[in-house]
Amino acid sequence: MSLPTTNLSRPHRFYIAKRYFKGHSGAQLHLCETENEFRVMTEENQREKRYTLRGDAVLELWQKGMEAWNSWMEQFPNTTVIFDFVDFSNYRKKNQKLSFEGYHFGDASFLLSCFGDGGVDFSGARFHGDVDFSKAYFGDGNVDFYEARFCGHVNFCKACFANGDVDFSKTHFTGKFLNFEAARFDNGHLDFTNAIFENCNVVFIEANLTKLTFHPKSFGLGSISAQALSVERHTLFIIPFSDDSSITLTMYGASFGGALFVSGNFGIVPDLRATRCYHQVDLSGLKVKLPRTFGWPPKLSRVAEDPEDGARLRRLKEIAETNKDHQAALRFSADENRAKRWIETSWFGSVLDMAFSFFSDYGQSILRPVLWLLAIFVDGTSIYLALATGTLANWRAGLEQAALLSASNSLPFLPQSRDLREDALTALYGTDPSLCIDILMIAQGVLSFIFLFLIGLGLRNRFRL
Repeated sequence: MSLPTTNLSRPHRFYIAKRYFKGHSGAQLHLCETENEFRVMTEENQREKRYTLRGDAVLELWQKGMEAWNSWMEQFPNTTVIFDFVDFSNYRKKNQKLSFEGYHFGDASFLLSCFGDGGVDFSGARFHGDVDFSKAYFGDGNVDFYEARFCGHVNFCKACFANGDVDFSKTHFTGKFLNFEAARFDNGHLDFTNAIFENCNVVFIEANLTKLTFHPKSFGLGSISAQALSVERHTLFIIPFSDDSSITLTMYGASFGGALFVSGNFGIVPDLRATRCYHQVDLSGLKVKLPRTFGWPPKLSRVAEDPEDGARLRRLKEIAETNKDHQAALRFSADENRAKRWIETSWFGSVLDMAFSFFSDYGQSILRPVLWLLAIFVDGTSIYLALATGTLANWRAGLEQAALLSASNSLPFLPQSRDLREDALTALYGTDPSLCIDILMIAQGVLSFIFLFLIGLGLRNRFRL
């Protein structure tokens, strides 16, 4: 197959002659220099021109091997190669590997192509444009895209893989879409270990897989759409924590026959509603940032941006509780309450929910209520001392009595509290404390009870077996 050639047309000959005579009218310009300039210009035009290779022409070039193929692509980088409807089983011996290793492509189409039985090797290949494997059939054997690079959209929609693993480990994706919608795997492992995704939207909608490992080295901005995904064995969605937290994950109505592991930072609540999980689901490494904003009319706190986030978090909490992951269940329960605030919860209930969140982080914090209980004790001591009317030996004695009175009100369940309180009241206020002192003692007792309850709740949640 010969490369395209370009002859000098009449206008081009006129252009050279014009430049020749113009050069001799003033500055010296040789004809050979003008011809070289035109040759460079022609080569650049050839490189920019788009070519399409299909049928026998593309198969002939492919069979010449990687060096001949890449040499063509270097000269004509805008070439589109079309392998549509090609049966590659006619071009290799039985169980022989079909090799595209190291090949460079522009736009490429393998629509409805059949690769037959045996391995298929695209390792190290470079796809500088869009590539379409939709409805392609891969027979028995491994399919290798190890360290390949995709710079455009990648489409495996309704592609079929028979018995064999499909390896995308260390593959680099810089295009906007990687689509496996309705793809089918009879028996094999789809592996994205240490792959790199730059702002890519990955689609597994209605795909039927045997085993899936989605553990990229980096992900960047993007989304993972896996509605109605079906995986027969174990599934891993592990997003590196160093990446941007605006990643989204949707698995509504998915089915997992093996264990499911989900880990990473997600800026939108992952949607696992209506999922069916037949084995353990590990969400211990899942961190969710609930998107909230100040709505209208203004509320006392921010409102969840998506009204359905409460239902999504409720499903995550349910899964965590089923798998006895109490810490994850607490996190999701806390965010569920925040998501329902002002939307599903009444105004008064939302105010109480704000207080519960502020003072104890929904029972997840022990330190917060302890500090508030100490603050009540210190403030009570100061107030009782400032209002003292009794005759005291010195300031230090008054401070001790005020501290005993405040402690006995904060810890009324201790056996000595009643006697200590009566002695302190007599020392500070005589036999008849004022109504103001009674009100202060009641208020301190109620607040102390609340924070003692929150401390107990935090201890229960922390050491729950």
